[in-house]
Amino acid sequence: MAFALVVAVAAAARAEPQIFNIYDFAFEDGSVLPELRVAYETHGKLGAGRDNAILLLHGTSGNRHSFDAMIGPGKTFDTDKNFVITVDAIGGGDSSSPKDGLGQDFPRYTIRDMMAAQHALVTRGLELTTLRAVGGSSMGSFAALEWGIHHPELVRSLILLVPSPRAEANFQLTVDLMTSVIALDPDWQGGRYARNPVEGLRLAGMVYLPWTVSAAYLDRLPAAQLAKEIEDSARAFANWDANSLVLRYAASRAHDVSGPFGGDLGTALAQVTAPTLVLPSASDRLLGVDGARRIRDGVKQASYAEIPSDLGHRAARPAPGTPEGEFIDREIRALLAKIE
Repeated sequence: MAFALVVAVAAAARAEPQIFNIYDFAFEDGSVLPELRVAYETHGKLGAGRDNAILLLHGTSGNRHSFDAMIGPGKTFDTDKNFVITVDAIGGGDSSSPKDGLGQDFPRYTIRDMMAAQHALVTRGLELTTLRAVGGSSMGSFAALEWGIHHPELVRSLILLVPSPRAEANFQLTVDLMTSVIALDPDWQGGRYARNPVEGLRLAGMVYLPWTVSAAYLDRLPAAQLAKEIEDSARAFANWDANSLVLRYAASRAHDVSGPFGGDLGTALAQVTAPTLVLPSASDRLLGVDGARRIRDGVKQASYAEIPSDLGHRAARPAPGTPEGEFIDREIRALLAKIE
């Protein structure tokens, strides 16, 4: 692969992302994209030893701004001490995605493809040889775990929020239901649409919402608030290009760290040598806690704590100042204090 680093000009309202281009990017399935664009931002300053970088990876429907509330001077990811890198994963944000024009012809990328593009950015673009931490939430934790498995020489610690080593049947069925709902929209046209199937996307967002929280959370919501959350989820999905969303969730649905190891999960997890913080949500019914416990049991230097919350999967992205946010902040600070 060939590489190029391009810094975009800042816009008046908000700084544009920096762009790293990878030429002839080879995907895990053998397909090749002549030019893969990786959008990212950095926060803080790289230390003289070039050893204070933290890479943060977002969830399936997120983007490089997903951790913004936790990044800054004195915050969880303290920019007075750390050089924080946030990246748009392949298939969304300002990175290369189906919405650029390829649509259904965009390569069927995987979580390991995301990790490979991020690795190229870190090692070739930013010329770093070590990362103080790689952290991720949900899909981002999938990719972070792949970093720990395939690049243990680079990663000094892992932070895994609502993680799993593989997509379980429950999550796979949820994705199947969402994509089926999108396909029922007459505008879908097998993914070769002239008009984005917005109504299908809206309904998919409504289908997805109950799985991101717990039954207890839904029970305590006033009717008006529940209606608002349903509409917010519908609107968030409708803001996506349909092919981009379908392929992104397909990548998460297919996730399994044991793939390169003949399906042997124990062997895959044994590759991780870095201290690893595993933070599932106690009430998560999208990914559950079983996968997180398998990571705990399979990684040599794992520490494990369940986020006490009824927010379900959503507990990984709590509002600042909430009990969930304070719990996550304490756990991450405690880990980073040990990683010099």
